[in-house]
Amino acid sequence: MEPSILQKKAEIFLAEIYPLLKNFPVSEKFCLCQEIKQATYRAIRNTMMYSSMKAPSRINYLRAVDADLKLLLILFGIARDQKYITKKKALELQENISELGRICGGLMKAFYSPPKK
Repeated sequence: MEPSILQKKAEIFLAEIYPLLKNFPVSEKFCLCQEIKQATYRAIRNTMMYSSMKAPSRINYLRAVDADLKLLLILFGIARDQKYITKKKALELQENISELGRICGGLMKAFYSPPKK
């Protein structure tokens, strides 16, 4: 089965953040870095599950992706506040996460909106 655009973009996002996480202090390697990686992995896993499931339960996977994207925004905000990443990098990451959110929201709206009368 072909990966969805949401899955592909999430995988690209993961590849972008890996080098960035190497610059975090050692004290954050198993805290903030780990949580960022796990949230991204969950988002990718849930996009894969969304692609492979039938209609009624698919919305739950999109909601899970959306929740992890919101968590990532918060985690990168903390990283910015702690000066582990620059404000410019934080804005770039925020834009990437927002793009994933727009794709996710579009899928939710397209497939799960009530029909117009």
